[in-house]
Amino acid sequence: MPDLPNFLYVLVDNPTLIVIPIILFAAVALWTHSRTALVATVAWDLYLIYELGMKAGEFCGGTACLKRTPLYVVYPLLAVLSLMAMLQGYVRIRDKRMRERSASTAPLTLQDIDPLVQESTGPQFLEGKQ
Repeated sequence: MPDLPNFLYVLVDNPTLIVIPIILFAAVALWTHSRTALVATVAWDLYLIYELGMKAGEFCGGTACLKRTPLYVVYPLLAVLSLMAMLQGYVRIRDKRMRERSASTAPLTLQDIDPLVQESTGPQFLEGKQ
């Protein structure tokens, strides 16, 4: 396999490791309802099917299994999709936490800002004018 550097063949040699990003992006997709994470999960699923087929010899025969030129397209595509999914997941989680934080703080009322307003609009004040 002389086409790519050796560290890129970790997933080729051990296709079961591909399950890790599948589980990660499926969890991000379920947690954040991100379509990008869902697309990344499907892309990693398809890549797992491809690698298992290549390992079993279903998609190739003989020395053709050693040639991995599709990986020149697949690896950058998976990298970009994965990065986009992680960024979108992070942004959605951050926004959700910010919304929860702002919803948990009660809005200020006029009486909180100026206690004299409560005295001038209270029932005692109105009874004294009659």
